[in-house]
Amino acid sequence: MALALYDRVQQTGTANTTVSFTLSGSVTGYQSFSVVGNGNTTYYGATDTSGNWEVGIGTYSTTGPTLTRTTILSSSNSGSAVTFSGTVTVFVTYPSGKSVNLDASGNVSALGTVASGTWNGSTIPVAYGGTGVTASTGASSVVLRDASQNINFNNYVAGYAATTAAAGTTVLTVASARNQILIGSTTQTFQLPNATTLSLGQSFLFLNNSSGILTVKDNASTTIDTIPSGAIVQIGATSIATSAGSWSAYSFLPGTYDFNNTTATFNNATISSAVWNGTAIASGYGGTGLTTFSAANNALYSTSSSALAAGTLPAVAGGTGITSPGTLGNVLTSNGTAWTSSAPAAPSPAGSNTQIQYNNSGAFGASSALTYASSVLTAPTINASNGIYVNTNTVAVSYSIPSGSNAMSVGPITIASGQAVTVPTGSRWVVI
Repeated sequence: MALALYDRVQQTGTANTTVSFTLSGSVTGYQSFSVVGNGNTTYYGATDTSGNWEVGIGTYSTTGPTLTRTTILSSSNSGSAVTFSGTVTVFVTYPSGKSVNLDASGNVSALGTVASGTWNGSTIPVAYGGTGVTASTGASSVVLRDASQNINFNNYVAGYAATTAAAGTTVLTVASARNQILIGSTTQTFQLPNATTLSLGQSFLFLNNSSGILTVKDNASTTIDTIPSGAIVQIGATSIATSAGSWSAYSFLPGTYDFNNTTATFNNATISSAVWNGTAIASGYGGTGLTTFSAANNALYSTSSSALAAGTLPAVAGGTGITSPGTLGNVLTSNGTAWTSSAPAAPSPAGSNTQIQYNNSGAFGASSALTYASSVLTAPTINASNGIYVNTNTVAVSYSIPSGSNAMSVGPITIASGQAVTVPTGSRWVVI
């Protein structure tokens, strides 16, 4: 059923109470209502000889034919259906309440909803409620969401605001730029917006290009983060239930900390968990300069003011330079730069106060460096079971038992060549 309007349509007929008109007569110079078409509607006007009138929307039917009074728009009966008498003249009209006209300023009053229609004019610009484009493609086009409410674009440029640090407070609102840049040479505080005015997940990016500290607080003046000079931090709303809200801060690594650089300063930050996979850390940076240890039980010592080595501790570093004491009874001998471990030979010449220690296992040891001269004292012969010292040269010695119930000192005595001397267990002999 469609609304059909035609020029110069008029017929006469009779009214069927307040329901319809039966159309019977034609009027010279006018078309009949048959042009409206069976089942279609049209605007009609009706009058009788008594001065009654009515304007409305009627539905035409070829049966009768009739025009059913579907909707009364206005009438001589205060807008209600009129009870006509006698012959009624029925015609197609253009009701004032349905007309579209320009007012004195050349404008059209607001229309109702356009229920059906196809726009076939020029592009409607944004200023008149349109988009300015016919499709959302290409530069300067309108961004449209797809069926999943997603949008696709190459890039976007977020607004930014630059603030000169002045040891004051910058209060942000929901309308503040996303990128907040601090410049200058002192501190500044930024207060986040009332979280209830934001969308969940809405964030702000803080770039501290000043030489001072940038402090970010929530709407209740609680500190969310402190941003040092040169740092970038994104702070996003994770809850907007209260004015203070809840926020998460994520730090970005600025270009000065690019890992392709050979150096970086992290302001003495503690690295709590990491796996080192670079070059050996030098001793000047708290490392060793080493990548491996050559063997077990290595000592770590310095070879210069800036280098460390791992291995057997040398004499110059307070060690011996040897990895094993050798066999039982060996003594350590130094040549001034290194130690050697070997069985003891003859003691040093008389008067050098070299000590020769006899112990319970029947071996000689030394409490100080030993240099032996065979012309003075040949290698001694000791009997482990009875402590007999056999000498082949004459030498003056003294000995003592330094501790225990038999503590005593004896000497000096002279041991002649070939003389056998009983050596008390635990005694100390000194060549004098």
